[in-house]
Amino acid sequence: MNTKILKGLACGFAAAVLLAGCSGGESYADTNGNVGEVTLESGDTYAVITVKDFGAITCKLFPEAAPVGVKNFIDLANSGYYTNKEIHRVYADFMFQGGSANGDGMSTDDEPKFEVEYHPNMRHFYGALCYANAGGINGTQFYVVNNKNYSPMNADTLKSNLEQLNSLVEQANQLAAAATDENEKAYYQYYVSMYQSQVKTTEASIKALEDASEEVLKKYEQVGGTPSLDGGYTVFGQTVDGFDVIDKISAVKVEEQSNGEMSHPVDKIVIESVEIFTKE
Repeated sequence: MNTKILKGLACGFAAAVLLAGCSGGESYADTNGNVGEVTLESGDTYAVITVKDFGAITCKLFPEAAPVGVKNFIDLANSGYYTNKEIHRVYADFMFQGGSANGDGMSTDDEPKFEVEYHPNMRHFYGALCYANAGGINGTQFYVVNNKNYSPMNADTLKSNLEQLNSLVEQANQLAAAATDENEKAYYQYYVSMYQSQVKTTEASIKALEDASEEVLKKYEQVGGTPSLDGGYTVFGQTVDGFDVIDKISAVKVEEQSNGEMSHPVDKIVIESVEIFTKE
């Protein structure tokens, strides 16, 4: 396979995913997560994300389902890290994302790093609070699902994608092995790494689909969401108030990002604060 074909196939798959991994554990805490009705009860921990000129979004946090992710978010919020950070990516009927150190969506060497936490009862319903990740490693960036629609996942399609990705890994490995200089070798090794990450994402999506209960599928039909992200990303919270704010942010005018995606807000969107509370 030549370089042009390899790169073209990469773009096709990369458009559908944010590079992600999957957790290794099979033992899950006993919790209903964000399946069913989510309300704030006495003792619950919740976050209030205040966005300048838009309002506040209140999200219940689920430490029993994502203990590392929730602790990380609380620590960052309490330290004031999120104050004046940007929401740098707004993608209608998908999600909006913020919390990067420099407002450009890039991670930094000194930010916290931890693996994806998966729980079968934490799903990408409309209003879900989740971690963006690179190569299966979470950091500081979070996103909120803004999709009110529901497109069911197809297991056969996912398995077909997995076969193609495994083939691309093999072909990229062959090209790397045949490379005549170090720069060319590094180029193909980059694609090996990228495809391997997408293999993990797709495997995680297949598992999440297999884990999906009737209650999960019913809620997706009722409220919408993005089930294609299930399994590959940490869902650690669920919006309980401020859905109107989600909708207002999601409707802003956007322009092209450096990668060609139409998702960069024309006008800067600033997070005034993220505050953590316990329901009395």
